[in-house]
Amino acid sequence: MAATASMLWLIDSDDFIADLRLGLVNDRESATAMAHKLFAENVLLPLGETTLDRAASCAGDEVFVGVFGRFAVIAGATLDTTAPSQLPEVVLTAHPAETAYLIHTDPAASVGVFAQWDNGTLRRSFSADPVNIVENLGLPFPFERSFWAGEHPLVYAEGVPRDPQALPFHPIEFADHASRQWLGMRLTRPWDDGDIVPDRIPLSGFAIRPPGYQPTQDELAGRRAPSATGETDRESPNPAPADDTPTPTARVARWFGFGRRD
Repeated sequence: MAATASMLWLIDSDDFIADLRLGLVNDRESATAMAHKLFAENVLLPLGETTLDRAASCAGDEVFVGVFGRFAVIAGATLDTTAPSQLPEVVLTAHPAETAYLIHTDPAASVGVFAQWDNGTLRRSFSADPVNIVENLGLPFPFERSFWAGEHPLVYAEGVPRDPQALPFHPIEFADHASRQWLGMRLTRPWDDGDIVPDRIPLSGFAIRPPGYQPTQDELAGRRAPSATGETDRESPNPAPADDTPTPTARVARWFGFGRRD
């Protein structure tokens, strides 16, 4: 089954995948500074350390950051978006980067998203569910050719008719393939020989609270990061009201402020 994932890699390395294979040590002080840069108006509570495979599907009011010298990663539902072109500058400039890669997959909505920026300029973005393309900007990369050519067709359950408007591939598989091409990894198990294993990529976690928020004693004492199953050992604090559940794009807007109208 496909994994839920949201991650943005900010890279200033000539051979990023080779650097990843060397093994990583998270610069926690820099990760904390980066998180505070991203959420300068919010109160951040430390959640401790975890790994990319656990953090990429964390709660909507949490963010996980790893800084590894010449590259960094931001992970979590704060990056859930179907409009990569609207990602705010504060996110893309959170760490010096010649290249940035966004990967987002949401199995519940059957959504797959990927995007690349070069020196801050969007070069390619794609976002879709199996029937509807939300964003398709820039020239396709060579690795996309087999998908558009129909070599990875959608698989329908027995008795389910094919939608005549459906894409010739599943967008989640498409985004997963982009992740492997760009990053040498995918978050969907099982991992193949040669894949970079995301459970070896360490991150620092933070709970995001509104400006002026007063932490409880339990929060100040520290809280546990997501478990290996991707679930947490605590109730998700500050849930969205039942009648105002944010859409993926709205969730990014809520935290990062893009698309906001004063």
